[in-house]
Order: sequence, then C-alpha cells, then structure tokens
Amino acid sequence: MSKYKAGIVGFGERGKMLLKIIRKHIPEIKVIAVYDPDEAARAAAVDLGLEAYAAEDDFYVDPLNIVFVTTNAPQHCEGVIAAAAHGCHIFVEKPLAVSLDEADRMVDAVKKAGVICTVDFETPFSDSFPVLQRELAREGFGKLIRITAVDKGRVPGYDVETCMPHFLHMFELLTGSHPVDVFGRVILNGNLATRDDIVPISSISSSYPRRPHDNLGVNADLIEASYRLENGVVVDYHLARLDDEYVAAAGKHAKPGSQFMNCVFYGTRGRVKWHQTAGGYVFRSEVPQDLLENSSWSLVHAPENPDPTWEIPTARLVQNFVQAIDQGVQPATSIEVARSIVDQVTGIYASHFAGAPVALPLVNRGNPLL
Repeated sequence: MSKYKAGIVGFGERGKMLLKIIRKHIPEIKVIAVYDPDEAARAAAVDLGLEAYAAEDDFYVDPLNIVFVTTNAPQHCEGVIAAAAHGCHIFVEKPLAVSLDEADRMVDAVKKAGVICTVDFETPFSDSFPVLQRELAREGFGKLIRITAVDKGRVPGYDVETCMPHFLHMFELLTGSHPVDVFGRVILNGNLATRDDIVPISSISSSYPRRPHDNLGVNADLIEASYRLENGVVVDYHLARLDDEYVAAAGKHAKPGSQFMNCVFYGTRGRVKWHQTAGGYVFRSEVPQDLLENSSWSLVHAPENPDPTWEIPTARLVQNFVQAIDQGVQPATSIEVARSIVDQVTGIYASHFAGAPVALPLVNRGNPLL
C-alpha cells in the first residue's frame, strides 16, 4: 500500500512521463490528482484514471503529501509556493526559476513550511556518473584543470534555460567546488547582443513551449560562459545555434555513442569525455593535451540498456526524494543547490550586460533581462 498521496501540477509531456515512472517504479507514491487549466491536459489525466482540476483550490481539497510541479519554468515559483503553503513535499522540474528573486522566494517558502523539496537533476543517478567520478580520480588522469562543455545546439536561450543546468549541477558534484565568478558573452551576427535583442524564446525556437507567459531570452547565434571555481578549475561553456528542428529530432533518435550534449575534462595527465546520450557514455584519452599528434578516445562505459528518456535515473531520483521524506533529511538534489544553479545561469547575462566578469553569488537578485 502506498504511503504517500500525490498530485501533479501541469500535466504536459513531463507530467505524463513522471506518472508513468511512479506507477512503474515507486510503489510508495500513489498519484491521485492533476491540476492544469488546460482542458486537453485534464482530459488526458482523466483517461489515465486521475482526478483533474481546473482550479488550484479544488486540487488541494483532498489532502496531498507530495506535489510534482511539472509546469513550464515561469510557473514553477507559484506552484512551489502553493504546494509548500499546503504542507506538501515538492518535486519540481528544472530550472528551478527564471529569476533569482523567484528562487529566493521559493527557498524561503519551503524552509518556512518545513517540507522537503527536490529538483529534477537526474545525471547523478545515471550508471555513467560513478564511472565518470572514478575516471577523474585515476592516477592516469592527474589533476583536473579545465572542463569544456557544449550543449544540444538548439536556440542558445533555450539551451541556457533547460539544458545547461544539468551540466552546472554535475560539475559542482564532480569538483566539490562552487563558481566564484563568471564571464559571459552573447553574440548575434558577429556582434555583442544588445537589449533590443531580448525576445520571448518561443519567437525564435520551435522547441520552446508556446504559452502566453514565455520566459525571455536573448536572440543569439552563440552564448559562451567561463566560470572560475573555488579550487581553480575553469569551466568553459559554449552554446551555439545550429539547426533547431534538426537537433530536436536528433535528440529523440540519437544513435549510441552520439556526442549529443558532451563535456571534456582536462587533467594534467589525460582527458575524459562524457556524452549525455541514452544514459551517458564515458571515454578516456591518455594524451594530456593535443600535442600535434593523432589521439584516440577509448570507450570506458556504455549503457547496458540505452535509456534515451532517462527513465531509470529519474526513478532513482524520485526514490531518493522518498527516502529524504522518510528520514527527514535533505535530498541529493535540494532546492538550495538548484538556486545556486539559477545564480550561475543568471550570471551569464549579468556579465554580458556589465561587459566584465561578475562575482557569484550575484548581489542583484533581479532578472538582468528585464
């Protein structure tokens, strides 16, 4: 018998996926209700045996223990604050928020309510993650000095919001170190983007949900960021606009070994590469730098059962959430960690418009795009 009754706020693609994962892997939770103003979403919930509500007050009439907030990012803040006010433990999609002010209010609401809140960063729960940790600890790798990362190749403003947080979270876990500053640049048509280039992401990306409350982004051909960590490691991030529709299709049908979302870790004695595709591939090279010679990558880890939807890592994340509730401790992917990631992403735009590196955490908690 399930210990926890749960509801889902926002029954889109991710809400449906989480329902499937919970029903298949998490017997401790029984999802009973959905809150979504969209009529088609409610109809889909009813077809799946759930109660469906168009009004938030009705959704909370029957007491819930857990709420999954799977709306678009601009609605995360209101969803988390409402769930906390009703005494519910919370699972919220990433990114946590679209501004630091919102992230601060969400953290305060969770602390005031005394509930547990986890954020959907699945990477640490993949089989490839401990392999990556071991590779970075090998004597043959040496000391980590630099990380380079590239994202999916969709519109950069979209990648910054939806994909980059996964990498930033992973880098903090792998290095045990926080960024102390960031230098960001946004390039459009060969020039530094201006405030006139700030637009709704949905107007330039077919991938971004077309809703009235779209998040703002900067129209760009390239967004790059360089972070300096407390331990001296430098992280260079590149988000280049390639072909939005092509990349969206490639992400759904990526072949094994595809370099779809990848990062390279540079050590004093070798290199390690991680690909996000299908649960994560890990490669190593014993050549410290490109010494004007051919170097090859050796496969260290390939997923035994390729998992393009990351179902198993997500199930493990939810299980960790349940354990945190049971034990009254913080989950592995806490809301405070997620706020730090919002700070790091926001810092890119703050630095770009300042024309110089900015210290982290940011003092100005507003949205630099407004």
